[in-house]
Amino acid sequence: MNLREQKAAETRRRFIDVAFELFSEQGYGATSMNQIAKHAGGSRANLYLHFRNKPDLVLAKMREIEPGIIGPFRGLFESAPHDAASVRAWLERMRDLWLETKVEFAAMEQAMSEDGEVAAEWLDMIRRMSHTMPGLAENRQRRQDFVCLLMSLDRNYYFLYVRGHRENEDFVLEALTRQWLTLFP
Repeated sequence: MNLREQKAAETRRRFIDVAFELFSEQGYGATSMNQIAKHAGGSRANLYLHFRNKPDLVLAKMREIEPGIIGPFRGLFESAPHDAASVRAWLERMRDLWLETKVEFAAMEQAMSEDGEVAAEWLDMIRRMSHTMPGLAENRQRRQDFVCLLMSLDRNYYFLYVRGHRENEDFVLEALTRQWLTLFP
């Protein structure tokens, strides 16, 4: 990567980081492209060279974190045995991932509720994941089961770890453990 490309990548990174800081502070809907450019120390014109709009910023972040999300799921499918203890341990590792990235997930949730393109990309990411999991690629029903389970996990973890409604956390994790065990005959 030459110096010009490196500088462009740093600028792009700064815009994404600032956008997510502002989304966290004031909400996705209340944040403007002008505010993002200003807080990043750049111009609106420069921001628009990298991103057409706020959904583009969110989509860039989603693509960036996708490998970090896929990895733990692949680990679950590649590990054995699939018993309640191992699935529960996996759910707890997933909890840690959600807690580490809750700012990003909160902003993505807001963006999904306001922009169909972002919501469609989230669903596409889940579907892509289903095609890469060992033992699912050749079985359409198991892939759809995976998609449904992942969407349930997403909703439950959103309320538990992003919104902080942890009063029934143990019961939710037990229910999720039973649900995820159904994927492994």
